[in-house]
Amino acid sequence: IEANENYVDSGPPFLILLHPALGPLWEVTKQKFYGGSVSEGSELQIEVAEFFWRNVQLNGSLIIIAENVMGSMKINESGESILHYGQRCGKCKLQNVKVLNKGIDWNCGRNIYWKHDVQRSEMLQIILHGNAEFEATDVVLQGNHVFEVPDGHRLKIMPGSPGLAIQLDPIDQDRMESGSWHWNYRVQGSHVQLDLVES
Repeated sequence: IEANENYVDSGPPFLILLHPALGPLWEVTKQKFYGGSVSEGSELQIEVAEFFWRNVQLNGSLIIIAENVMGSMKINESGESILHYGQRCGKCKLQNVKVLNKGIDWNCGRNIYWKHDVQRSEMLQIILHGNAEFEATDVVLQGNHVFEVPDGHRLKIMPGSPGLAIQLDPIDQDRMESGSWHWNYRVQGSHVQLDLVES
């Protein structure tokens, strides 16, 4: 990281924006991220609470957006919308994944970093509608990609022969509310311990 006097002219070394619901405690957030790296000049934006990152290498832009970040809206008897926490959340699982793309155009004079108003040459964008799930394992995702997963479906990306194997399946009806996996939170003394539970 450059010295403060150079920061104004050079811009930030990377951009990382995490939704508060990933934690909100850092003790919780750090258990959802394990291993991997974020290269200088990269951008990481995560707008999903149910997230699993294991040994991911990011060199470029990775943007994950869920409609149902913390739960789903339901109408009560009075006609009011009520958020049901933890039900029908979007979920994303990345394991042993390399994300390689050109990312942010750091030379663009129109970039306003504090507003996150930036120009990108390429990015990997994952859009989760409703309780959609995205899972990538043991793959390299290179170049410009947008994966949009419809409500009630799970998109899996695996090594193919050649290239990538992409599989879109409906989520089982009995797992619609909870999804195919979730984090179980346990309090151990003064610490919060997370366990990944596969349904």
